[in-house]
Amino acid sequence: MVLVITQQTFDEAVQENINDLGLSPEEAVIEAVTQFKAQGVDLSNVVTELGASADFENLNSIIEKLKKCQENYVAQDCSDLLVALKQECDKGIQYRVHAGRAGVYGVILDIFLKSEASKDVKVTALKAMVALMTKQPDLFEEKGAQVIMGNLEETVDPDIQKFILKWCKECCVMHEMNRQNLINLNIVEKLSALLQNGHPSVLKDTLLVSRALILDDDIRVEFGRAHEHARIIASETLDYIIKLIKKLKDDEGLVNDLILTLSSLLVRAEFCTKIDNSGGIELIQDVMTHFVNNEKIIRQCFKVIKALAGNDECKVHIIQKGLAPVISNSLNAHQSAVQTAAAGLNSVAALSLRCPDNSKALFEASLPEVIIEIMKKHPNEKSVQRTASWAIRNMVSRSRYQNEHFLELGVEELLLKNLRKFKEFEYDVKAALRDLECDVELKEEWTGKGGKISSETTIKKD
Repeated sequence: MVLVITQQTFDEAVQENINDLGLSPEEAVIEAVTQFKAQGVDLSNVVTELGASADFENLNSIIEKLKKCQENYVAQDCSDLLVALKQECDKGIQYRVHAGRAGVYGVILDIFLKSEASKDVKVTALKAMVALMTKQPDLFEEKGAQVIMGNLEETVDPDIQKFILKWCKECCVMHEMNRQNLINLNIVEKLSALLQNGHPSVLKDTLLVSRALILDDDIRVEFGRAHEHARIIASETLDYIIKLIKKLKDDEGLVNDLILTLSSLLVRAEFCTKIDNSGGIELIQDVMTHFVNNEKIIRQCFKVIKALAGNDECKVHIIQKGLAPVISNSLNAHQSAVQTAAAGLNSVAALSLRCPDNSKALFEASLPEVIIEIMKKHPNEKSVQRTASWAIRNMVSRSRYQNEHFLELGVEELLLKNLRKFKEFEYDVKAALRDLECDVELKEEWTGKGGKISSETTIKKD
């Protein structure tokens, strides 16, 4: 169990080190940090720098003045204090925790809801709320949820909606119950309407919230509902996302966000079919061709291809519609980017799995040369070497005529080095060597006769 302490307890320990041990203030702080960490205390919510008490005095002063503004509203005073509060919260999680415990969440909410509050004050209040709740979603409650839902209506000013969505996103990160509560309030209908409306100032944040609702990052919950949330959101929004990609195909930033969202929503075979039927495969091809030099967009496109390849019909259509050369050229263009290279190799592995026709098309598009070059360029990157093993194994598994060419390119030496270097994915490397018909020792872990054995089998080249 993690132990926590208050700022006051930490400050008292520092003062004791100064008074009792005769340490300088700097030494006293270091000693206090060392002592508490040795006891297993989590200091993430405590300011451990010198002058922490003075910093909190400033924050406390701002909060007290805000509470007075809550009762006696003066627009300019509220606005100035909210800006100051945001600056304090931006200093770190310790300040946000302290402000949250002082009840500032309710104060900000009340100021936002005041009928006389101008648009500027409302936006400033929302900015302060976002700063307060960053990595601190536990403050969210029913009243806040109703405020979010009420301000996602079509009649609300887009500038206010933008920051409502930013706030909503912070409520969803690392908090499964907040996500479930918002889904139960039918926030997906609101997000769908915003996507359909397509207002440029809120699109990015609408997509951010959509992705935040399908996170699975709350360690306090044994089983989340990320898959179910993705299903609900995909059912409502996939058509609008495809239309927006077509409409905004020259906007790099929004295209990247749209494709990233698309890849995260393709959790079921029928969604892949829906994308295929709506021209999504051709659209991805156009995007990859248009943004061939944009590493981030290419990476997201690889993720979409990998997701689509989970549907056997889509997997065939991707190659039939001419994406093999596009995949090869894109992967070749971004060999140096580790994450993009791994994503590309992963898509190749998915496309060629149990599909010799796809493997042939990829082979003819010079994928072997690209794969080997990437392996040589990133000899110590586990993600690259593992996905390369998958891609090689799947390409040659039912297309053994490719073996000779791969071997001429030096694949055996590279895989043998990986075998010695990366024990954690030894099986994947051996599988590639086996299907390349190289010398490899395989372990037979299960005989099917009711007992586990460990016998060594050696497969040699003819």
